[in-house]
Amino acid sequence: MTVSRKKILIATLGTRGDVQPYAALGRELSSLGAQVVLSTGEGFEDMIEAAGATARPVPINYQQLLQKPDVKDALFSVKGALKAARKNINLQKDLTRALWTIGLEEQPDLILFNLKAMVMTLVARRLNVPALPTALQPVTAPTGDFPVPLFGLPDFGKIFNRASYSVLRQLMRAGLASTMKPLRAEAETEIAMAGSLIDGYMPGGGKALSLQAFSRALVPTPGDWTDENWQCGYWFSQPDQFYQPPTDLAAFLESGPTPVYLGFGSMPSKDPETLTETVFSALQISGHRAILASGWGGLGKDVLPADLAKRVFLLDKAPHSWLFPRCAAIIHHGGAGTTHEAVRWGKPSLVCPVFADQPFWGARVHDIGAGPVPIPQKKLTPENLAEALRDLENPGYREEAERAAGLMSSEPGARETAARLIETFLRS
Repeated sequence: MTVSRKKILIATLGTRGDVQPYAALGRELSSLGAQVVLSTGEGFEDMIEAAGATARPVPINYQQLLQKPDVKDALFSVKGALKAARKNINLQKDLTRALWTIGLEEQPDLILFNLKAMVMTLVARRLNVPALPTALQPVTAPTGDFPVPLFGLPDFGKIFNRASYSVLRQLMRAGLASTMKPLRAEAETEIAMAGSLIDGYMPGGGKALSLQAFSRALVPTPGDWTDENWQCGYWFSQPDQFYQPPTDLAAFLESGPTPVYLGFGSMPSKDPETLTETVFSALQISGHRAILASGWGGLGKDVLPADLAKRVFLLDKAPHSWLFPRCAAIIHHGGAGTTHEAVRWGKPSLVCPVFADQPFWGARVHDIGAGPVPIPQKKLTPENLAEALRDLENPGYREEAERAAGLMSSEPGARETAARLIETFLRS
């Protein structure tokens, strides 16, 4: 069988940052002759089709979900997180069933999945095909170098850092027990097979290759990782050479000094109006030109104060790969994608994290010297944000960001990852 008749199923759940790198990988796999199917939430079909892949959406829209009050509460308190988890358990069951059904219908030769789509390990066991786990954050491979980067944990030392990954796995197994209930009778044999769903599946036994899709420039490869963990670098989308910015954005960029970028991606704010007023006040204090991106709910106004009208641009959307090279610095929430994209272009960053892995990425940016100490979004004030904006002008941050960008450019990335997958698993 030739590569052109081989099918790869990619399953990833989450916001744009959880989908775009997989679309980038899908584009490279398609260009090398594979048939690629990408299954994720609703709203990403255009991106997937543009990458040359087939979209198989599951019944969830994360943009709409993140606007629900109970889900917003889950981002800002443990109590809210527990309440949202209980309320959305049926949704998770529906997603598990949908992914199982899609996997069996597509009959792929190779499966790639992220941690929110671990049911794909069961699909692989049923079909007897490889299922490879993937990670955009270092959460699947235990190490003593740092604790699991999801809960804002301090460094516990090598023994307890490593133990934190076991705790995460136990929590994930507990969560899976409920979401797998609808499949227990149908997939009883596959569920009973040895091995963790987190680690994927290889026909005939052995450990599945685990794709660690983040950069050594931010996370140096831990020396205690086992051999199956391959740090392949982040899967960037290539800049769209045909992209034409809106006329008013292009005019703004040309009308004065290089602006800073402020945007908080897919993260809804607990209080968008207050956050926006904080940003406006900080810019009034610092005097910077800026581009403010509204995202999915981070910044909440569409009218500028009169004294900012000429030096601040309100942006609906623009490709980061086009916009970031045209900015002086990047202020963002610390998602894996935005963090990598800022460093990719050698731009200093201030990270204002909300939850999950965002504090980890903020700490990594600061630790490599590419930006100031992170300021959690809930602790932002006009004064500390204005001070950070001035601090970002420190040439040392740019020098370290550019050094990190050089290292990133030497990593495998989407193209070489795709080539290795085809050579290892699909060439025949």
